[in-house]
Amino acid sequence: MPYSKDVLDLKRHILKAAETSRSYFDLNKLIVDVRKVNDSEVPYSGLGARSPNDYFPSIKIIGSEIKPKENDVSYNDIDTTFILGGRYSSNVISTNVPFFVSGMSYGSLKLPAKIALHLALNKLAKEGINMIMNTGEGGALPWELYGSEESCSNVSKKRHESILDYADRLLKEHNLESIDRDLLFSRLYPLVTQYASGRFWKDPSYLLNADAIEIKIGQGAKIGHGGLLPGPKVTDLVAENRGIPSYKAAHSPSRHLDILGPEDLVAKILELREITDWKSPIIVKVGCSHVYDDIEIILKSYADAASIDGFVGGTGAAPWELRDIIGINTVPSLIPSRKAIEDYYSITAKDEFKLIVHGSVWDSERIAKCIALGANGVGIGTGFLLSMGCTLVQDCYTNVCPAGLTGSYEKLDIEQSVTGIVNYVKGTLSELKNIAGSLGRKSINDLRKDDLVATDELSSMLCGLMLEDGVTFKDLVKEKVKKAIDSRNRRINERLENK
Repeated sequence: MPYSKDVLDLKRHILKAAETSRSYFDLNKLIVDVRKVNDSEVPYSGLGARSPNDYFPSIKIIGSEIKPKENDVSYNDIDTTFILGGRYSSNVISTNVPFFVSGMSYGSLKLPAKIALHLALNKLAKEGINMIMNTGEGGALPWELYGSEESCSNVSKKRHESILDYADRLLKEHNLESIDRDLLFSRLYPLVTQYASGRFWKDPSYLLNADAIEIKIGQGAKIGHGGLLPGPKVTDLVAENRGIPSYKAAHSPSRHLDILGPEDLVAKILELREITDWKSPIIVKVGCSHVYDDIEIILKSYADAASIDGFVGGTGAAPWELRDIIGINTVPSLIPSRKAIEDYYSITAKDEFKLIVHGSVWDSERIAKCIALGANGVGIGTGFLLSMGCTLVQDCYTNVCPAGLTGSYEKLDIEQSVTGIVNYVKGTLSELKNIAGSLGRKSINDLRKDDLVATDELSSMLCGLMLEDGVTFKDLVKEKVKKAIDSRNRRINERLENK
């Protein structure tokens, strides 16, 4: 919301005082403090946290031309497959894209943006590019759940009529009555539904008609806080989809009320296994905090995959202070995650467990680095928003959005957005193949840590990577320790000689 005159005046006074005293000040923090003085409330913020270092820029990808790591490969033949499931689920999702659409809810995103994503993924599927989409915690839209003949055949005539009625009302509210219903009610891509703490659904088909389920424990932008949709965005139709009161802020609980520890997580997953007849892959998503312990628990909980969301992960609305001070960056969180997985499988036969990573990943370079550091798949949110015209204003929690994505929906051109999404996916996939091919890898999944180097000592230490001169941070420490010991011994010997 716009700042009042009193808030702006107070901000100017504090800013002037800070400049006069020549003290360091952070303008963003200053605004937060002024808002607290004005109304005692911490303002929300959208998209990612402001991190002084997300570590991606200080890691470089390297290759080898004189001594290639593998035989020459055709870039077009490089395998970019991502497979989800098969550890405990009987169904397996196989896609040829190692990245996918992270959870972005209807309500947080306006309907035209959700439709653009739906139509774009259908278009990609028709062209042979199969890609996963996550619903977010706000509940799936009618054409997402009932986009196949099989799903529609499983409901009564009365229920089917109510589904079509709700879809018509959604389209009418957003002036989209002209959309072809047959085109809309078709889903050709795999759908993952979020089982979050708010439990925003009223229909068992929310779980049964999806291809996989993600139990959302937390997210990187607001660890331990739960989802949040401000009241002005909870329209009548958003409220109807979520089963909550209209125009009242939707605060999800900070935790699942029936998951109080590892044993409860096991019980919940087994419950979902029974509901889905052990068919659907199940993912457990956590914000990056106590990563080693969390991954160890998930490994033992009958889940097919773990999903970790780094500190700089985006969101539609988060308390500003919470977003910027709690959590661990994406890159450093990958190291203890892989360590937990390696420790677990050192005493257990390997299976189809997958590690998915989110947070500050939007291009081919960052995707490749995540996979080289041990991720199997990558979730992207902001990248898809950018492909639809996001201008990074970070007012996602309001109903005003220059691009028409999270507000001002009449500004969004769906057809143009579909084209942007399709081009973004195709371009990123092509770049990933170029990167893998340049390293002599036949599969994107063959990228490894020795394909990377760190450009500073901190990144080398956190990620266990070589520095550009071929040494590691540990080597530097050992050398410094050795020099310190040698210097100490020389001083002792000199004192002994002087006696």
